[in-house]
Amino acid sequence: MFLFLKKQSHNGMNYLLKSMDTFIYQSKFQVPIERLFQFHEDPIGFETLMKANRGIQVIQKPRSLHVGETAILKVPILPFLYTQWIAKHTKYEKNSLFQDSQEKGPFLKFIHTHRFIKVNEKESILSDEIDINFYLWPISKYFLYPMLYFMFKKRHKLTADYFTVKANLIFSGYSRTVIN
Repeated sequence: MFLFLKKQSHNGMNYLLKSMDTFIYQSKFQVPIERLFQFHEDPIGFETLMKANRGIQVIQKPRSLHVGETAILKVPILPFLYTQWIAKHTKYEKNSLFQDSQEKGPFLKFIHTHRFIKVNEKESILSDEIDINFYLWPISKYFLYPMLYFMFKKRHKLTADYFTVKANLIFSGYSRTVIN
C-alpha cells in the first residue's frame, strides 16, 4: 500500500515520498549462484516449488523465466471457493533476479522479486521479496505474515532438499521502503 508521507524539496525539485510494505524471506545456501538460479530456470524448479502451495492447481506453467511469460493458477480462497491467479514475468537478469507480477488474483498488488546474491564461489543467498497490498491493509499484513512465512520456509526447504544442503534463514519479515 502506498502511503503519502510528505512533500520534500531537493535542488528546486519537489518530490512526493511514498512508502511500500515488502515481505522478505532470505536464506543462504551452500550452492553457487549459477546453480541456484538454474534450478529456478529449469522446469524441475517450478514443479518442486509448487509443492509448497497446498491446494493450488496449475492451469498453465510459464515456459521460462523471461519477460512476458505467464503462469495461470487456480488458488483456493476458502474451502470450495477458488479464484484464478495470473502472474506475468516482468523482469529477468540471468543469475541475478527475475520478477513476476500479479495481473489477476486475490491481492490488490503482488509483485514477487526472486533475487540471487553471490556470497562467494560456493555460497549464495535467495531473497524472495514481495511488494504486497491486500484488503484492509495494514491490518491484513498481520494475518498474511504467517501464511507467507510458512510458504517461503517450505519453498526454501524444498530448494535446499533438491541440492541436499540446508537453507540457513537470514531474515523474514516486512520492510518499509521509501521511494520517490
